[in-house]
Amino acid sequence: MTKEEKVPIFKRFPRTFWVANCIELFERWAWYGFYFLFASYLTDSFDHGGLQFEQWQKGVIMGIGTGILYFLPVITGSISDRYGFRNVLIVAFIVYISAFIAIPHFTSFVGVFSIFLYLALGAALFKPIIAATVAKTTDDKTASIGFGIFYMMVNIGAYIGPMVALVYKNTPPMVFYISAGAIAVNFFLLFIYKEPRAEGENLENGFSVFLKIISTLFTSIVVFVSLFLVFLLIWLIELPLFFIKYKEKFAKKWARLVLKLPIGEANLKVFESITEIFFDSKFITFLVIVAGFWA
Repeated sequence: MTKEEKVPIFKRFPRTFWVANCIELFERWAWYGFYFLFASYLTDSFDHGGLQFEQWQKGVIMGIGTGILYFLPVITGSISDRYGFRNVLIVAFIVYISAFIAIPHFTSFVGVFSIFLYLALGAALFKPIIAATVAKTTDDKTASIGFGIFYMMVNIGAYIGPMVALVYKNTPPMVFYISAGAIAVNFFLLFIYKEPRAEGENLENGFSVFLKIISTLFTSIVVFVSLFLVFLLIWLIELPLFFIKYKEKFAKKWARLVLKLPIGEANLKVFESITEIFFDSKFITFLVIVAGFWA
């Protein structure tokens, strides 16, 4: 048995590994505690402390917001590599805390939707960093148990958050403030979080880093939403062509709805046969350029 093998497995991990996992636990606590109650908060009646939104409004808010959250880590991961894990974590925690505190103060659909997108930015910034830290602080002999510990922390946080939310289920703002408090704990953990980076790796610092990160994120959201609207438009116009084979009456009503939209008549002219757009060389070239730009 070698000298290294005599060392207990848990002592083979550096301090940064354990700090990162504690950060993950509190972040998951905050997110799952908030998310556990958020859907009912949107649709519950005013008497029960909710916003009394329609189901479709809840679907739009949570569907698009969560979609952006899971799309952006491809971009936020590269941002973290460029500007440093610690710098991006600071920005993520600022966004997280301010969003959790602000949510109870918005009651309109547009307001809640906007603040949830803002919260999704913070979550997307955070998401790739801890997993990357675990990867950089483990080796071939400790990787499996290292990621096992990481996912155990995820599950513990995901358990504590909803349990706390249940205690305050009748006062949703309190749950949001507790989530903000859980994220605030991570600011203290950042003092002992050491940047895991390769030797000779240089990182940009200063307030300009914050501005560059936010600028890149908002640009990415604009691109994502623009492409989403293109495919939504395709769906709106193509759907009647599908249903006309089965229920002509339904198709006519849907067509009238589309024509009432500001873009209805114009799009009928542009997309005379909407499926042909995917065989248009200019459209394909555009998609290749966009994909290549963000790759």
